[in-house]
Formats: sequence, structure tokens, C-alpha cells
Amino acid sequence: MGNIHLKVNTKEAYKDLMDFLEKFDKNQLEIIPDSDFEKQKANLQTELEAIEEGNSDLMDIEEYDSYLEKLINEYED
Repeated sequence: MGNIHLKVNTKEAYKDLMDFLEKFDKNQLEIIPDSDFEKQKANLQTELEAIEEGNSDLMDIEEYDSYLEKLINEYED
């Protein structure tokens, strides 16, 4: 089993390539979209676990508003 990463420079070539690749059975070839979805999903899962375990610093809207005001005031001068 191997992975390849391709850069296709035209829409026509991309369409032709995808048409060709989609002819393969899913057991033979899996098309994995080039995105960072899985990376984002893993990051969000880590954040969720931290929240559920109580290891995350959370603030309500008033605290966040106060924090932003303080931050803005620091950079206004």
C-alpha cells in the first residue's frame, strides 16, 4: 500500500484524473481529499477532552468582554 500526493494545475486535468480514479473499487483505492479536516478534528477532540476533564480555562461572556477591553486598552496608547 502506498500514498501519493498530486498537484493538479488545471480543472480539466483534475476532472479527468478524478473520473479515472473513481472507476476503481473502494477496496482498491481510497480518495482522501486534501484538507486538514482530520487534523482539526483531532484538535477539537483534544479540546473537548480537556473541557470534560476540567483541565480547560473557560470564561463566560462578561469575563471575555472584560478581557478584551483590557487588551484593547493596552494597545490604544
